[in-house]
Amino acid sequence: MSSGDGQATAADVLMAYGDDACATLPPRLKQALRGVGSGAIIEVLTDDPSAREGVPAWCRLTGHELLEMQEQDERRTRFLVRAK
Repeated sequence: MSSGDGQATAADVLMAYGDDACATLPPRLKQALRGVGSGAIIEVLTDDPSAREGVPAWCRLTGHELLEMQEQDERRTRFLVRAK
């Protein structure tokens, strides 16, 4: 998934996590999105491969928009999420 227009999207907030992200990522995303306005973009970097399923599912459930998901290698993933 990508923005599709070939343009890099600038994030308003950067969140970087290691392997422990699975259990803590959704509450941290929720907290980060509370602190920004509608339309703000959060960039999430994680080493947890399960986030590849978890972050898109969380976005669908909460109404936030997943703009981009980039698998950087077998573990690392970058997400861009727009606040609703």
